[in-house]
Parts: sequence; C-alpha cells; structure tokens
Amino acid sequence: MTTTTSMDHDAPLTIRPRCTEHAPLFLLAPIRSFSTVSLALLGGHPDLYGFPEMLLFSVPDVAGLLTEQARRPDLPRPWARSRLTGVLRAVAELHERSQSPDAIARAEAWLGQRAEWPTVRLMDHLLDLVRPRTGLEKSPDSTHSDQALDACITAYPNARFIHLTRHPVTTQRSMHQHMRPRWADNGQSLIVRSASAWYLAHLRVAKRLARMPSERWLRVRAEDLLRDPDHWIRQICEWLGLTCDAGIIGRMLRTEDWQFAGHGMSGDLGGGDAKFLRTPKLRTIPEPGPVIFDPAWGLHPEMTRRMTRLAAFLGY
Repeated sequence: MTTTTSMDHDAPLTIRPRCTEHAPLFLLAPIRSFSTVSLALLGGHPDLYGFPEMLLFSVPDVAGLLTEQARRPDLPRPWARSRLTGVLRAVAELHERSQSPDAIARAEAWLGQRAEWPTVRLMDHLLDLVRPRTGLEKSPDSTHSDQALDACITAYPNARFIHLTRHPVTTQRSMHQHMRPRWADNGQSLIVRSASAWYLAHLRVAKRLARMPSERWLRVRAEDLLRDPDHWIRQICEWLGLTCDAGIIGRMLRTEDWQFAGHGMSGDLGGGDAKFLRTPKLRTIPEPGPVIFDPAWGLHPEMTRRMTRLAAFLGY
C-alpha cells in the first residue's frame, strides 16, 4: 500500500539518537483511540508515571510548544491553549506538586525562560523528576507525521512502545463528533480528513514498528484493554517486567486517581480527552463489531477497501 498525507505538520525534525539511560514507554495512537483512559489506567501502576499529552515530538524546541497558536491560526484559540496546558500541568505538578493557576503560570514562565531547549531535553528533565518510575507518555500528534514518529522513536533508543488501536468505524464517529465544533469546513472534508487520520497514523506506526525488535513493542486493541482490563494489565506488566497483583490491579482500575484527571482547579486545563477528563472513571465500552462503514459518509470505495484491509491486519 502506498501512502500520501494531507495532514498538516511542521518541518522535519533533526533529533539524533543519544546515549541515554532513560527508557520511557510510549502509547502510539491517533486521536479518539481511548488513549487518555488507557494511559490513566496504565499510569496507575506504582512503577509507571503517566504524563498528560505534551506534544514534545511534534516540534523541535520549547518555543514551538509556546507559539503554536501564532504558527497555526487555523486552530481555535481555546483548543490551542488546552493543548499547551498538558505540558504546563506536567511541569507544575513535578516542580511544585500543584496544578493551581499560580503553579501553571510559573510553569509557563519557566518554559519561556527555556524556549531554546530542544523538546527532548525537556522530556529528559521530566523523566529525571519521575525516576525511579518509568515515564509513560502519549500524544496523538506523535503519530500524525513521519517526522514526529521518527523523532519519538529515535530520541530514546531504549524506549518501548504500545501500538494502541481502535476500530475504524467507531473511531470515525468519535472523530466527527470531536472535530466538528473545531473546524469551519465540517462537511465531506471532515469525513475524508478523519478517515485519512485513522488510516495513515496506524499504517505509519505499523510499518515503523515492524522494523524494530519485537520485544520493544506490543500491539493492543483499546477495546480489549478496556473490556477486560484485569487480563490485559497482567499481559502488559509481564511484558514490561513489572510486578502485578490484585492490589496493584485494583489501584490501576481507579483511573479517576490519575494525577492529571479532571480539568484542574481553574476548570480549563487539558492534556487529554476532554470527555474523559470531565468524568475520569473507567467505563464499559461495547464490543467493536464488524468493519462496516456508514454509506452516508460517502467515502471513496478505494479508501474503505484500504481501511478494511488495515483493520483486518490490526485484528478487526
């Protein structure tokens, strides 16, 4: 299968491999993949630290994080601000054990004083602060371009990766609902954009991981993880070499205890799926069902053929 992308992304990044002791864990998934709740679930393990979405591999330096609204005027201002608050929450929490408005303001000032830092240096700093726990991060933006995905994979030669998947049809419905209020052109172009986002991101991740030693990555259907968390928590912990007993699983199931659950004292902090942040308890989701696209979407037959083929490869 050949790929082209209509997704916007920044210029190629030039992050080179480094000799680093850090071995973080990354969830790789496009938007609307249950990745926030999955990260909150896994981040409940006492040996893991679940970060909010920090967008660190989609731009080369901290200045890029702080100036996204200016660089991308197409993004609604509240959404751009919400995206930035993920990394602000992480810095504030780890520096001050607080996400109060004052702590968030100090975190933003601290980042502004380090605008020239490569984002991987910021990631190193945060990983230092959470040690001996293993940092766990997921930002859908890391899967949205070859450059961002390569930056994530190349920066940490000892990292491991979970390719988190979700059924293409339920993902499309969620993308349409999520993106419609944010984009002026929310007709057929939104439908095509959503289909391309699912297809290209998962194909990109699958191809890149296939070139990596198999022990460094694991593919998990989000529906399986959330429908049978006890089983999949044990599987993932065994793969990571982490202790796992009934007490630890019970702790992990309390996703509402994730330190970045909710919208903070100010009520407007992001860093993950807004729907989950509003109600961060683990909830039952339905069986994904067959891959049958809604004819009303008007997707080109070649697109549905490719998506169906990739979905079968991913286990749907």
